[in-house]
Amino acid sequence: MKQTQKSLLTTALFLVVAGAVAGAAFWVQKDVSKEETKKDKAAKVFDGLDKSKVREIRVTKEGKVFAAAIRPDEKTGWKLTQPIQADADGTQIDAMVSAIADLKQKSEIGEGDAKQYGFDPPRIVAAVKLDDGKEQSLEIGETNGFDNTIYFRKGSEKTVRIADGWSKSAFEKTLLDLRDKRVAHLDEGTEIRRIEVSGTKPPYILEKAGTKWKLVGPQPGAADSGAADRIGSAVRSLHATAIAAETSDAKVLKEHGLSPAKIQVQLTVAPAGGKDVFRRTIVLGQSTPGSGSVAVKTYAKRDDSPAIFEVDGQILKDLQKDLFDLQDKSLVHADREAVRKVVFEQAGAPRIVVERKKDQAPDAGFADETFTVLEPKQAPAKKWKVSSALYSITGLRAAAFGGNLDAKSEPRLGLSRTVTLLGDGDKVLARVRIGAETKDGKRRYVAVGGEDRFAEVEKISVDDLPKTADDVTEPPPVASGADGGTKLQASNPGK
Repeated sequence: MKQTQKSLLTTALFLVVAGAVAGAAFWVQKDVSKEETKKDKAAKVFDGLDKSKVREIRVTKEGKVFAAAIRPDEKTGWKLTQPIQADADGTQIDAMVSAIADLKQKSEIGEGDAKQYGFDPPRIVAAVKLDDGKEQSLEIGETNGFDNTIYFRKGSEKTVRIADGWSKSAFEKTLLDLRDKRVAHLDEGTEIRRIEVSGTKPPYILEKAGTKWKLVGPQPGAADSGAADRIGSAVRSLHATAIAAETSDAKVLKEHGLSPAKIQVQLTVAPAGGKDVFRRTIVLGQSTPGSGSVAVKTYAKRDDSPAIFEVDGQILKDLQKDLFDLQDKSLVHADREAVRKVVFEQAGAPRIVVERKKDQAPDAGFADETFTVLEPKQAPAKKWKVSSALYSITGLRAAAFGGNLDAKSEPRLGLSRTVTLLGDGDKVLARVRIGAETKDGKRRYVAVGGEDRFAEVEKISVDDLPKTADDVTEPPPVASGADGGTKLQASNPGK
C-alpha cells in the first residue's frame, strides 16, 4: 500500500472515530439534560399549580390571620378582605402566590417532631384557592441558623422538607406593604386631561389639548407643558408612607387638617384606550403639631376611599406654582426647518439679509444647510454664526413676562434691533424686537410679533446675535504670493 493511501485510510478512520465520539457525547448530554429537567420538576413542591388561576390567598402568622386577599379573575386587581377591606398592592400579592407556586425543596427529613421544627403552631401558613375550588397550602417552620435554610411542609402532609431561606421573604411583609399605597389610584396607561388645583396662590386650571397643555386659569394662554406634566406626575406618583386613619368622619378630617383642606386637586382622567372620562378628587392638609413638637405631618384623602394617608410633604411644594411657572415660556413658535431667510436690522445700520438653503446631499446622505448673504452685498455667509443665531432665536425663552406692550411702555424698552424669520414666498414666520437692558443689567427686553406683552430674556441669548454685515460675512481667502507663500501687506513689510 502506498504512503498516500495509508494517509487517506488513517484520516478516514480518525474521522469515523471522532464522529462516533461526538455522537455519543451528544446523546449523553441529551440524557443529562433530560435528567436535570426531571430533577428540577421533582424539586418543585407544588408542580402544576397555575398562578393565573389563583383566586384567593390567606396568610396566618403564629396562628393568627395576617392577611387575606381575593380577585374574581386574573385581569382584576387584588383586594384585601382581612384584617381590613382595602385595595391591595398587586405586585406584593402576586409575589406571595409565586413564592408558593415556584417553591423548590433542597431535601427531605421525613416525619419529624412538629415542635422541634417550628410547626406547633407553624410560623407561617399560606394557603391559596384556585378557580375550581381546589386548595393548596404551605407551612413554614423554623429557620436553620447554620445555613439559613427553612423547614416547611405541604399543608396536607407531615413530611418535613428543607428549602432556601429566601423562599419565605415574600411573606415577611407588613400589612402596609400589602396595601395599594397609590393615593390617586390611577392605573398605568390612564391619561390625565385636566388638572384643577385650589388652595394655592394662585389657584389654577390646566387642560390638555392633544399633546400640549393650555392654561385655562387664572390667565388663559399656552401652558408650560413640562411644568404641567410634572404636576400631573407628582399627583399620579404620590404614595402613602403610612395609613393615618381607616375612617374619615368630620372629627378625624379636622384633626388631620383636611377640613378645611389646605389644597384640593381635581383630576379629569381618561382610561387607557377609553373615551369616557372620570373625575378624581384629592384633598391635602397638615395637622397642627402637638404640644412641644415642631413636626408637621402631611395627609391626603381620595374622594372614593375612607382612608386617610400620610404622605411626603413635598407634594405641597410640587403643587404650589406661580403664574410664570405655569405659562409657556417659548417666545418664538416657528419651525427652524421652515426658515428660508433671516433678516437682521438695527437702527443706524444697513439691514442684513441671509438666505438659507437645505439641499439633499448627492450621495443620498444627510441634507446640508448653506447660508448666503444677500444684503447689503452678496457674499458667502459664516455658516456657524448664522446657524447659531437661528437656533438662538427659535429657542428663545422668557425669563420673565412684563406688562402690556403699548404706546406708553414701548419707548422705555428701547426696541432698536429686529430679527425676522421668513419662510417660503417671504412669509413672516416670526419677528423679534430686542431692546435695552433691564435695571439690574442681567436681562434684555424683547417683544415678539403677535404678542400684546413684552418679556425679559437672558442677555446671553441675544447679545451674540449678528449686528453688522462683517459678523455674518465669510472673509475672502488670503491671496498667495508668486513663491507660493502668503502675500505680505504693504503696511507690514518687516513681517
